[in-house]
Amino acid sequence: MNKILKVTPNDDYTLLIQFEHGDEILFNMRELIKSIPFSSLEDLSRFKNIKVEERAICWPDPVPGQKTIFPLRLTVDNILFAIREEGYLRK
Repeated sequence: MNKILKVTPNDDYTLLIQFEHGDEILFNMRELIKSIPFSSLEDLSRFKNIKVEERAICWPDPVPGQKTIFPLRLTVDNILFAIREEGYLRK
């Protein structure tokens, strides 16, 4: 389970993540969005504005044209760590 093929953001702040080889997880971001780095994703339209890279999910910078120090992205490793540590939803 390495390469991300597709991510579907849902209205309940979960992400349905489909990986190569047919693996899927439902990743719950509700608690993560309460943290400062991800707080701008409380705006549902912003949360749903994702870009999928091979091994990461990214969101655009909060202010168009202005780069941030910490770009918003979740890597496969971040996702798997959170699932193990926090018990996020799995499918």
